[in-house]
Amino acid sequence: MKFIKLFILLALFTNLESETVNTGHAEVSLVKFSSPADTSKNLIGIKMDMQKNWHTYWKNPGDSGGPIKVEWRSHNNIEISDIKWPSPQLIPYEPLMTYGYKDFVIFPFEYTNWMDGLTSYIEVSIDFLICDDICVPEKALIQTSLDDIPEDPSLNRWYEMVPSTVLPTLVEIKDKFINIRFSNNEEINSVYFYIDKQNIVDHAAKQILEKEKNNWLLQVPLINNHEKFNNLNGVLSIDDSENYLVETNLENNSSPKSSINFLQALLFAFIGGLILNLMPCVFPIISLKILSFVSLGNESTQKIRLHALSFCFGVLISFLLIGLSLIILKQTGNYLGWGFQLQSPIIVAMLSILMFMIGMILLTDINIGSSLTRLGGIGSNNVSGSFLTGVLAVIVASPCTAPFMGAALGYALIQPSGITMPIFASLGIGFAMPYFILSMNPSLVKILPAPGEWMVTLKEFFAFPMFATALWLIWVFGLQVNMNLLISLLVSILIISTLFWFILKITNKKIQFLIWMLILTAVSFEGIYIASSEKEYGEPTSISQYSEYESWNTNIEEDFKNNNQGYLINFTAAWCITCQANDKIALSRPKVKQYLKENDIRYIVADWTNKNDEILKALEKYNRSGVPLYIYWKPGMRESKILPAILTEGTLLDILKLD
Repeated sequence: MKFIKLFILLALFTNLESETVNTGHAEVSLVKFSSPADTSKNLIGIKMDMQKNWHTYWKNPGDSGGPIKVEWRSHNNIEISDIKWPSPQLIPYEPLMTYGYKDFVIFPFEYTNWMDGLTSYIEVSIDFLICDDICVPEKALIQTSLDDIPEDPSLNRWYEMVPSTVLPTLVEIKDKFINIRFSNNEEINSVYFYIDKQNIVDHAAKQILEKEKNNWLLQVPLINNHEKFNNLNGVLSIDDSENYLVETNLENNSSPKSSINFLQALLFAFIGGLILNLMPCVFPIISLKILSFVSLGNESTQKIRLHALSFCFGVLISFLLIGLSLIILKQTGNYLGWGFQLQSPIIVAMLSILMFMIGMILLTDINIGSSLTRLGGIGSNNVSGSFLTGVLAVIVASPCTAPFMGAALGYALIQPSGITMPIFASLGIGFAMPYFILSMNPSLVKILPAPGEWMVTLKEFFAFPMFATALWLIWVFGLQVNMNLLISLLVSILIISTLFWFILKITNKKIQFLIWMLILTAVSFEGIYIASSEKEYGEPTSISQYSEYESWNTNIEEDFKNNNQGYLINFTAAWCITCQANDKIALSRPKVKQYLKENDIRYIVADWTNKNDEILKALEKYNRSGVPLYIYWKPGMRESKILPAILTEGTLLDILKLD
């Protein structure tokens, strides 16, 4: 029977060719585009060449009109997406304002041909409203084969007009306006917000743009008795040339609120930075600093103070640079969270090599006389080594989130830069405070044991935390990339180990220098190889450690609440030490698993090991900028609850049972 149907279908379409349909006020046809650079990019488009000054409409037509309606029918080997809406233009029709496309438009669709090589037949029914002084409903029916649809490069240009970058915004409803705050470091002349829903804003009213100290503010007037809405989505057009997506979740039509104020954020950042010294990811580097202070026990007060201040300066500058980088990225539409650098496989690989090399230097008597290899100031008369130790300590501290840090950083990164930078400064001051106290009281160093042979043993012992950190980073790298890249990293480390062995056996300084150049070359080649493979990392080497659990998606919280289903969501990452500790100590414990099962509480994992904008937006919803984050809800609770960043089995069970 299937063959008979297929025969009839073939017979019907045998003589069909791609056609242009004249509907009266527009010529409608199909076009396609296949990118030679990206073979997965297959587009099909509905081209509408309208009479001069006539127009059709966007998905929200504004004060009048209606969007195009398309119904595709094809053989079952072709899958066609929903319409991809290009950015619209303003089409005034006083006293009304409409959104749409004038004179000419191509509506793009993505398609997949699951049986490439076979003739694929398509039928599309198109209903649309076309207007000038009057509006006329028109219809086109096109029947053709995929092979007969002509290629048209202009389809790709219209596809590129579809906004794809989400602009970070702070949205609030106030005094009959939607207030949209966003960052942009360029001069702006005009901004317009195209909301994707009707019956919410006054389309014809003027949208007011104001320049604040660190942001731009766009005020969009609401209509009286507007429909209630929980999500604000649309397109923000800047100077009619840059178009960004705005996707904001509004709870009870109010602005996102933070649980803390500015002064509390400063205090929490300071305390968090102070506690960060005790976190396991920072210990390998801090241990170097401790060893260096021991070595300075017999030095002058001035020298001890200089080394301590240099370390503090390195810490403070690093935190300020991270804060500044996040602000700049936010202003360019690329918002990242705390620990973002460890979402880059190349940075993870380079850090693993660096930790391994530091471990080798500590374990041996190798000394190349540079500040980099004299981290902590060991054996050095200058302070550059102490400064670099401070920088490195901040870099490796990012996987750790100390208590109080989460709320402080989340608050900082949704605020203007004038507020963000002081909070990052407070975090740096807290982290550096023990060493600042030491700089003010160098006599405290005298309390430490006198330098001696025991320092050699201690120095060698500190090599092993470095090796452990390197192994952990290699494991993280394996969760991010494919086997080929992991093997290349391991081979690079083997080559570096061999070269270190040669250095130990050779006394000639010139040959030693040559070997160091070879080490540098090996590291550089590895970095270049990983960077060149950025777009083809492929499937990770290791199966995710969270594969046994249910994966998070953007709608999961809403769906579970609608179905009265309790849940516990774990926002985590492989590179987050605090996350891993919480998992072993609390979340994966048998008693916790049993309680969740017995009480029908679903355990969900949002894995942020690699960059994921959807997870970041979810973190932002709870005023957080990084992991860990634990969200708990069960029937009877008015709203979901944020759990502490540091968990134990006992505290977690107490919280779950209490609520």
